Amino acid sequence: MITLIRYILTSILILMIFMIIIIIEGFLIKTLYLVNSVSNYAMVIINGTRRLLGIP
Repeated sequence: MITLIRYILTSILILMIFMIIIIIEGFLIKTLYLVNSVSNYAMVIINGTRRLLGIP
């Protein structure tokens, strides 16, 4: 009986760890996407200013 309880607790713990890993992974992917789009926006602004000022 005790081994069954231990097995159930271990499986719940493993599932929780997997869920936490998936949540962290999704958050990291969202942040990387956000940083990428912000840097693209910054590049567009820099290129536009260069063109306005006539800097090659």
